[in-house]
Amino acid sequence: MLIKSCIQCKFHEIKQDDNGKMSYCRRENCWSRYSKCVSLKALDAYLEQQSRNVDESSTVKNNAYPVR
Repeated sequence: MLIKSCIQCKFHEIKQDDNGKMSYCRRENCWSRYSKCVSLKALDAYLEQQSRNVDESSTVKNNAYPVR
C-alpha cells in the first residue's frame, strides 16, 4: 500500500512486497506504516478532525460523566 502523506517526503521510497507496491521510509529504515513519522501524521490528522467537530455536548467531561 502506498501512503499518500508519505509520497511527498524526501525519505519516501517505493518498494515491492508480496502484496504489491509499498511505501518505505529510508530515514527509519522500515515500512512507512510502521514508522514513527506516519504515526505522528495520523495523530495530527485525528486531532485536527476532532478540533473541527467539537461542540459543547462532545467535551471529555460530558462523555466521561454523562448527564442522567
